[in-house]
Amino acid sequence: MAEAHPLELRARVVEAYEAGDGSYAVIAARFRIGEASVKRWVRRGRRGVPLGADPKRGGTPSPIGQGDVDALVAKLRDATANEITAEFNRLRPRGARVHVSSMKRALHRYGYVIKKNADGRWSVSDPTS
Repeated sequence: MAEAHPLELRARVVEAYEAGDGSYAVIAARFRIGEASVKRWVRRGRRGVPLGADPKRGGTPSPIGQGDVDALVAKLRDATANEITAEFNRLRPRGARVHVSSMKRALHRYGYVIKKNADGRWSVSDPTS
């Protein structure tokens, strides 16, 4: 994801538009930014909202906690990611189940190494040091 435009640039763009130096498209071309950005910054300036960038937002938190992962790995020693996911989902209602890719991300997040066994199946080993 690209970094936010500097506050000084945002202020210069709003000042140029408010001074009547051109339309949104002209100002956008002059400063080499998107027309939608000019519109958004001018709207924010008129409303008195600070021109600074909004904070980056997070995604949906994972329903898989470290305690869940530790317990599953201890219970299902040398299991594949599919087997761990199936055990995690076994007693959960349909809307609370997770996909194997979510389980793999959780295993990685909590320091477990996911490797393939000799027969090509995915397996989980102990946390890395």
